[in-house]
Amino acid sequence: MTDALESLNGLIVPLAEQALLLPNVAVAELVGFRLNREPGNAPPWFLGWTLWRDQQVPVVDPYVLLDEQPDETGRQPRTLILNAIGERPGVHFIALRVWSIPRSRKITRGEISAEQGCVPYVLQTVKLGEEAQTLCIPDLLGIEQTLNNAGLLRA
Repeated sequence: MTDALESLNGLIVPLAEQALLLPNVAVAELVGFRLNREPGNAPPWFLGWTLWRDQQVPVVDPYVLLDEQPDETGRQPRTLILNAIGERPGVHFIALRVWSIPRSRKITRGEISAEQGCVPYVLQTVKLGEEAQTLCIPDLLGIEQTLNNAGLLRA
């Protein structure tokens, strides 16, 4: 097999209790956090919209969505812009507010193993090599669908 089939470049996005594991191709950019439009009457996990490359991008709080304790470290939040995968016309990106800088990690087939447990908006919880925390592979399509169902994909 080729190296491309045996490994994947990923990003580990630390949260409070667990971390997210994303393929590099899912992430468009990490930018400073700012909202240009508040959410109004929306679910607590929805923060509003940010303007990125002349597009209104909906911003989700993964701590609330994944039922984690909020970050209270006093660090500055950032916006992790993700490529939308739902193939909805005019929807190209969604965003997560994160409190730490993701780190790149090459993941090989033999070092990743599935863990037990099912959490909403998580496709799989995994253990990765020597990583101390378990990692959550988020259900990006599910998050996008939830935004769509709530009428929040467009500002």
